[in-house]
Amino acid sequence: AVSADGKLFVTSARGPKDGSRLMRLNAGTLAVEAEATLPKDKKGEQIGVFGVGVDNVHHQVWTTNTLAETVTVYDAKNLSVVKVFPEGSVVHPRDVIIDEAHNRAYVSAALTGFIEVYDTKTLEHIGQMEFVANRGRDLFNSTDLALDSAGGKLYGVSRDTPWVGWIDLKTGKSTTVKIPQAQGATDIARDPKTGRLYVVSQETNNVVVLDADGKVIADTYIGAGGVSVVWDPVTSQVFAATRAGGTVAVLNKDGKLVANIPMDDTPNHLTAAPDGAVYLVSMYGTPGDKTQTGSVTKITPKK
Repeated sequence: AVSADGKLFVTSARGPKDGSRLMRLNAGTLAVEAEATLPKDKKGEQIGVFGVGVDNVHHQVWTTNTLAETVTVYDAKNLSVVKVFPEGSVVHPRDVIIDEAHNRAYVSAALTGFIEVYDTKTLEHIGQMEFVANRGRDLFNSTDLALDSAGGKLYGVSRDTPWVGWIDLKTGKSTTVKIPQAQGATDIARDPKTGRLYVVSQETNNVVVLDADGKVIADTYIGAGGVSVVWDPVTSQVFAATRAGGTVAVLNKDGKLVANIPMDDTPNHLTAAPDGAVYLVSMYGTPGDKTQTGSVTKITPKK
């Protein structure tokens, strides 16, 4: 996650035996500036960090702790622990997204349709929302989220079922649309000007472009195992990572593929900065890397 003052916060999640890390990097040089001392759980084991989001208003960093089933808040300046929410308080937390204008943090409980809601000012858990789809085998299994703060909507996709949905943050009412073209969806991005949605999927290896009502505009093959997608407001382009393909695909706003950039093995997560730079975390580095060292890559548009 990238902050307004040019800092990049990166998590490394190898599991309790191999250790986990939360680092702050210089977004320009990618030099490591600081690293957090992670808290321990009730068993005395390190609470690993997975998802990460930045709250520029309160100068804090929120992380999801998937294995401990909780959320931790850190001070953005020195990475000290501000608060650890109770273990087991959120089922399989994955993505965390901050609504700075309304003092809210939203955390997706992966493999369920629930979204946990936190007050970023008081650091309290204040409620729960849900993406409601057909019951039975068609449950909504949340993964990553996208926020429309001005419009008061939270968007999400379902990994195991072909659903795309949004929740009205004022009423809590959800709308879900079935998108057969998106199987194994893992991430969603939104163009705030047009309201278009961009959904990336691992099984169908594509980015599906939807209008604001969920109607399919385009369906573009990007390569094997699409896992992450971001909207770049500076270039008006879409960047999508393919974990098995080892690339970052670049699409225009209409879904046309305009570039495919080779990357280190297993690209995993993208984030876009206000200046148009796009950052990528790759999980295991280059082929033949026995240490399986991950990497962070900065992508900038040509001038």
